[in-house]
Amino acid sequence: MPALACLRRLCRHVSPQAVLFLLFIFCLFSVFISAYYLYGWKRGLEPSADAPEPDCGDPPPVAPSRLLPLKPVQAATPSRTDPLVLVFVESLYSQLGQEVVAILESSRFKYRTEIAPGKGDMPTLTDKGRGRFALIIYENILKYVNLDAWNRELLDKYCVAYGVGIIGFFKANENSLLSAQLKGFPLFLHSNLGLKDCSINPKSPLLYVTRPSEVEKGVLPGEDWTVFQSNHSTYEPVLLAKTRSSESIPHLGADAGLHAALHATVVQDLGLHDGIQRVLFGNNLNFWLHKLVFVDAVAFLTGKRLSLPLDRYILVDIDDIFVGKEGTRMKVEDVKALFDTQNELRAHIPNFTFNLGYSGKFFHTGTDAEDAGDDLLLSYVKEFWWFPHMWSHMQPHLFHNQSVLAEQMALNKKFAVEHGIPTDMGYAVAPHHSGVYPVHVQLYEAWKQVWSIRVTSTEEYPHLKPARYRRGFIHNGIMVLPRQTCGLFTHTIFYNEYPGGSSELDKIINGGELFLTVLLNPISIFMTHLSNYGNDRLGLYTFKHLVRFLHSWTNLRLQTLPPVQLAQKYFQIFSEEKDPLWQ
Repeated sequence: MPALACLRRLCRHVSPQAVLFLLFIFCLFSVFISAYYLYGWKRGLEPSADAPEPDCGDPPPVAPSRLLPLKPVQAATPSRTDPLVLVFVESLYSQLGQEVVAILESSRFKYRTEIAPGKGDMPTLTDKGRGRFALIIYENILKYVNLDAWNRELLDKYCVAYGVGIIGFFKANENSLLSAQLKGFPLFLHSNLGLKDCSINPKSPLLYVTRPSEVEKGVLPGEDWTVFQSNHSTYEPVLLAKTRSSESIPHLGADAGLHAALHATVVQDLGLHDGIQRVLFGNNLNFWLHKLVFVDAVAFLTGKRLSLPLDRYILVDIDDIFVGKEGTRMKVEDVKALFDTQNELRAHIPNFTFNLGYSGKFFHTGTDAEDAGDDLLLSYVKEFWWFPHMWSHMQPHLFHNQSVLAEQMALNKKFAVEHGIPTDMGYAVAPHHSGVYPVHVQLYEAWKQVWSIRVTSTEEYPHLKPARYRRGFIHNGIMVLPRQTCGLFTHTIFYNEYPGGSSELDKIINGGELFLTVLLNPISIFMTHLSNYGNDRLGLYTFKHLVRFLHSWTNLRLQTLPPVQLAQKYFQIFSEEKDPLWQ
C-alpha cells in the first residue's frame, strides 16, 4: 500500500506537458519499430559493392517469406504432363507473343499458341489422365485474371492437380490505372512508371542461369513500367529497380518520398495463396534482363524439364586469312593482340583457341607492314587451330568438275605443308558457304579426297533467316554444323563507323542478339573475318566484352572443342538432325 500511495503522489506532480512528451516519445519509438520491420527486407536486397561474398560453407541467407511455413504446392511431375508450353497471345501478330515464341523456338521447346479467350472454349487440357501442357504463358495476365468463372476454375484446377505454373506479363498503357489490386490476388500494381538501376534478388529461388551479382545501372527503356507490391508471404521479388524520381510515383502515397527504395518489376508467386506458382513481369521482353529471367522462369516452373544445361560451347572461326585488300589486313601489332587476347579469354574459356581459315594464294599480297603480319602469324602457327578456305577463295558451286576443285585444294594443302600448318583438323569452310547447302556433290567428294574432311559449317541450312531455325545435318559422311553471325562482316572494321553507331555493336553484345545466341544455343560457331582483327580489331573487342558480360550476368560454363569433337557433341545433343531434310 505505501508503494501505491507513492505512485499516486507522483502522478499528481507530473505536469500535462510531461505526459504529452512521454506519449510523443512512445509514438516515435513505435513508428521506428514498424518502419524497420516493414522496409528492412528491401534494404537487405540492395547489392553493395563493399559487401563480402558469402562463404561457400555458410547457409544462404533467407528472405522473410522463407521463414514462414510453406503451404504444400504440387510439384510438376514429368510423367503426368507432356513437355509442351501453352502460350495465350493477344493475336497471332502481337510483338510480345512473337518474342515469347522466338525464345521457345530458339531453345527448341515445343509450344502451342492460342488466342487468349475472354469467354468461350478453353483448349483441352488433359488427355487420358495426362496433362497436355507443362507450362501456361499469358501474354496479357489480365486475360487470365478476367477469365469467366467456368474457364478460370477449369484452368486453376488443372494447374493445381498437375503442378503446372503460369507466366504472365502486364504491360501498362495510357488507360491503365496508376494503382490497382490484381483481381482475386493480394497483389497491388503501380503502373506507368519510369525506372532505373535494375538489380536481381539474390534470394530468389528461380534463379538458374542468372547470376545475381550485378546492378544494371542507368535508365530502363520506356516509361510504362509496372511494379508489384504485397504484404503476402507468397510473393518473392525477382528483379527490383528504383523509380527515376519521387515525382514519378505520387500515387504511392506515403511511399512517394521513398524513390530510392527498390520496387519489384518481376515477382514470383510461390503458390502459398492458391497452390499455383506463377511468375509475373511488369513489362514486356524489350528489356534484356527480362529475357534472361524469363528463361529461368520457364526452367523453374517446369522443374528444369524445359531448360538447357549450363554448358555452352563456343568456336570462333576467322575466315579469309591472308585474303583482303591493302589497308584491311593484320599487321604485327594486330597479330600480337590476337595471341594476347586468346590467352586472356582462356581465363574464362579453358583452352580457347581461335580457328583460322586460310587461302594460301593471297599470302604476302598486302603492304610491307601487312606482309610482316603474315610472317608473324605463321610463326605462331602452333598457337592456333587452322582450316582450309580454298586456295583462291573461289566458290565451289561454280565448278562442276571435281578434279578442278581437287587441284585447288591440293594447292592450299601444299602451302600448308610448306609453312607448317597442320592439315589433319578435319574441318573446312567453303567461301560464302558455297556448295554446302544446297549440296554440291563434287565439293563433298573433293573435300574427302584431298583433306579427309569430316566437318564443315554453314549459315544457309535450311534457311539463312531467322537464325534460330538453323540446323545441322550429315551428308556423305561429313557433319554439317549451323554457323552463326556476330554482327561483324568484312566491311565492319572501325568502331566509330559501325552501322547505326558504335552503341549498336555494344547493344548486340550486352544483352542483345549475340548474347542471346549464346544463351539459347548449347553450341555456337561464330563467323568472323580477317578484316575484323586489323584496324580497330572489332573481333577482339566483341568477344572480350561478350565473355566478360556472360561471366558477370550468368552462371554459364563457357567451353570450347576442336571442330570434329564439337560436331560429335552437337549430334549427340541433336541426334534427330542427322538425316537431311531431303532424305
